[in-house]
Amino acid sequence: MRTANRSPQELLAREEREMQRRFSALRRVRQRPIGVVDVPDRRRTSLFDAAATEVLEQHRDLLWQRLADRSRAVTEAKERIRQGAYGICAHCARPIPQRRLRVLPTATLCVQCQERREAALAA
Repeated sequence: MRTANRSPQELLAREEREMQRRFSALRRVRQRPIGVVDVPDRRRTSLFDAAATEVLEQHRDLLWQRLADRSRAVTEAKERIRQGAYGICAHCARPIPQRRLRVLPTATLCVQCQERREAALAA
């Protein structure tokens, strides 16, 4: 089935399945110890190794946080569907174009309001 023919619920369900797949993969990675793999002699453990380990842990934590944020966005979109507010811009109350919702089913802002928000954040 093409994306254009899918309902918001189907798009959100697909998004949820993808997040669950990524959560599972990240859980498996989180269970493994982080360390520098290609150190030929463990006696050479250095400040570089400690820094590399810290960066990898921070990266993993950032991925986890982004997935959690995305999961929250899907839950909020489902709630907007239940309330009848799905597809309505949270800022200007105009309809969010279906094309945008097909690409980003969790969108809360129309294109114009999103562009204004990004411009304000960039300033």
